[in-house]
Amino acid sequence: MNQQDIDDALASLPGWHHDDNKLVRNVPVESDSQDNLERAVMQVAEELDHHPEIERSDGEMRFQLWTHSAGGVTAKDVELAARIDQTLSGPVQD
Repeated sequence: MNQQDIDDALASLPGWHHDDNKLVRNVPVESDSQDNLERAVMQVAEELDHHPEIERSDGEMRFQLWTHSAGGVTAKDVELAARIDQTLSGPVQD
């Protein structure tokens, strides 16, 4: 995707930004809820066969999406970002 395509996609992905050829979102998540959220996100990632990089810190999770083989952001990353947003807005299952 070129920069204009990425900017257009980001317009519909509040909270996400483009950094170092990746889509990135930092989400405040209590430490005791991070396992459940990561499981939910990884279930979506498995469905799409596309996996995010997830970093955890105290009270926050960071999601980074990019397609290694393309060397940057692709439509798969945009789709996964939207699905992560859906997961974040719904209940997290134990």
